[in-house]
Amino acid sequence: YGGDIQGIIDRLDYIKELGVGAIYLNPVFEAVSLRKYDGSSYHHIDVNFGPDPDGDRKIVSSEIPDNPDTWKWTEADKLFLNLIDEVHKRGMKIIIDGVFNHTGVQFWAFQDIINYQEQSKYKDWYLIDAFDDPVTATDEFDYKGWWNIKSLPEFNRTKDDLAEGPKKYIFNSTRKWMDPNGDGNPSDGIDGWRLDVAREVPIGFWKQWRNVVKTINNQSLIVGELWELSPDFISDDGAFDALMNYNFAFAVNDLFIAEKTKISIDVFIDRLHQIDETYPVQNLYVLQNLLSSHDTERLSSLIQNPDRKYEHDANEGNKNYKPGKPTNEDVEKQKLVAAFQLLYRGAPMIYYGDEVGMWGADDPHDRKPMVWDDLVYENEIISEQSGFKTGFGIYTVEQNKNLLEFYKTIIKIRNENEPLKTGTFKFIYSDNEKRAFAFESVIEDQKTICAFNLGVSDVSIPLDYEVVELYSSNSETNSNIKSIAPRSFKVYKAKK
Repeated sequence: YGGDIQGIIDRLDYIKELGVGAIYLNPVFEAVSLRKYDGSSYHHIDVNFGPDPDGDRKIVSSEIPDNPDTWKWTEADKLFLNLIDEVHKRGMKIIIDGVFNHTGVQFWAFQDIINYQEQSKYKDWYLIDAFDDPVTATDEFDYKGWWNIKSLPEFNRTKDDLAEGPKKYIFNSTRKWMDPNGDGNPSDGIDGWRLDVAREVPIGFWKQWRNVVKTINNQSLIVGELWELSPDFISDDGAFDALMNYNFAFAVNDLFIAEKTKISIDVFIDRLHQIDETYPVQNLYVLQNLLSSHDTERLSSLIQNPDRKYEHDANEGNKNYKPGKPTNEDVEKQKLVAAFQLLYRGAPMIYYGDEVGMWGADDPHDRKPMVWDDLVYENEIISEQSGFKTGFGIYTVEQNKNLLEFYKTIIKIRNENEPLKTGTFKFIYSDNEKRAFAFESVIEDQKTICAFNLGVSDVSIPLDYEVVELYSSNSETNSNIKSIAPRSFKVYKAKK
């Protein structure tokens, strides 16, 4: 349930046709839970993602986990290498999740501690408060868990570094996935990392780890899960190249999606400028501009339930939360929101399924399997038994083809207009009263302009140069191509 490595390989052409340049995977390493953030190992792909789980378990059991010389390639590992190869053949990149603050209790080193307590050679790997006293009937064994969650024991650390044992193991595992055959050519390895709960790991460790990563592949991308502005992590000498840009999502939610609590255009632009002023210019182009993720409700559900702080009250505890299928009006608003995400400077991240209209409240509702057009699905029934208090109904589960084609179109515009990807960016127009704004992206003699009208009346964008219209989200013709209809946007190219 939920897919495997072969399933991703089988759908790579869909991802490529969408126009995507890179794929980011949540944890793929061995773990016992659905989420996989409770790793049992970092040097093996979860055997259940491969073709021979039982055979792979036998291979793993023959290793000495802390000795890379004994590591073998399981069938799941080999299939993952095939995935990397197939991704690269299609001109895309692949980034995986690194969870290096904590493990699951099934992690091999922690299991050794459970079995041998203070006699374990790995006793210094974790934050152990007390070992069991074998003389007593009581089990005194205690340790620090992430956020006091005992199923997620935390690695030992000093103020500036992780303990030597786990650090060495993480470095060796990193090398395995970035240069699998160890020949010094990283083309057969992954292209980057997304790092879980990054702020909770000592930054001194991250800087050492960055050196390992960049020594293997200096073009690899390092993205931290950092929900706040983080100049200490992303700077000219920082540990990361980028972060999951939730501050972007906060601003977009408060302008495009909010209704009663919406902010002004100028406040919106100022909040984006705060992000700009926090990081070096070159890093702004790789910030992961997301609107939803595995840690939040889906974009369509965010739109259905406006006037909330982002990532708040998106579950059964909110008696007014609508958990069902988006309306046609919601879909049209999603197009406007997604267009800004895809046309703005940075690296837009689409959470799988948002492009076909998937809906869902916060975890676990946001983590449903992808909806494919060649599969037939049962209706989703939301009733009182669901735990929600409203939004009851029977909802057809299928791809929204119109929304999918919209995403493809806007991504194509982005991919075909280099200024949108790497050009010098600036806002050139804003009107709080009319709720409209425009920005331009420029490379030498190429200039792309994007104009948005969130208001209720037509707006004419004051451009002092001639333009060619590349796209209009409103089908009505207008002799003034610089005029933007209500709740719509246009993309232009400046005439040379």
